Amino acid sequence: MPFRQLASVLIALIIVMSAALFIITRGGDSNSSTASTTTVPVSSTTVPALVITTPPTTTPPTTTIPTECAAPTEVSTTVTTTVADSATSTSEAGAGTTTTTQAQPTLGSNSSVSTVGLDRVTFGLTVKQAEAAAATPMIPCSPPSDCYRVTPLDAPKGISFVVSSGTIERVDITTGPITTRSGLGIGTPEARIVESLGDKLDRRVNDDGSIDLIFVPTDPNDASFRVIFTIRDGVVDSFRSGRVPLVLGTEACGA
Repeated sequence: MPFRQLASVLIALIIVMSAALFIITRGGDSNSSTASTTTVPVSSTTVPALVITTPPTTTPPTTTIPTECAAPTEVSTTVTTTVADSATSTSEAGAGTTTTTQAQPTLGSNSSVSTVGLDRVTFGLTVKQAEAAAATPMIPCSPPSDCYRVTPLDAPKGISFVVSSGTIERVDITTGPITTRSGLGIGTPEARIVESLGDKLDRRVNDDGSIDLIFVPTDPNDASFRVIFTIRDGVVDSFRSGRVPLVLGTEACGA
């Protein structure tokens, strides 16, 4: 074969091999690029852990029964009673007409404690009956329960009644002008209590050093009741009246 033709064949073969090598190289680069773009780091798909917070538990506060309590000033003092108005003319309003009148509170500085209650509020009355008798609301000193205290809204300070099983069974006087029918009350000397009641008294020393002078009635009708004077520093510090056994405890309802 002439030399010119042989040279032409070699040049054509080199061109074909170069083109094939170029195509193979481009294809490998393309595959590598595609693979790299589809690789996703594991860390980018990690799901955060779910944290559950449990609220702290709380213990409900315990409720105590105070010896004395004060009525809130914002409570309405209006107590009304409905009575038949017999004086109303039938020609004006017809028979059976009723009128509503506001009763005057009955508990005052002249009210007195006896073996059966305070003035018109006697032991055995329900709270509603006591409100009607005193013509003033009875404000709970603690949430109503089987045994709790109420205080009359419109009355001298220092008065509280103990309600047991739905009825008033005890009254405590811790301050103010209220006395017994014999005039014995806050500040009365121990000697006068002994002089007035004599052999009707039982004496008891309390754990705190105070002394209870317990009046025991001789009247059989009052056998279930007591009046107790608590003495501190030689005078009456507080006194109470009520039904046995509730009245005997220094604290109401065993509190």
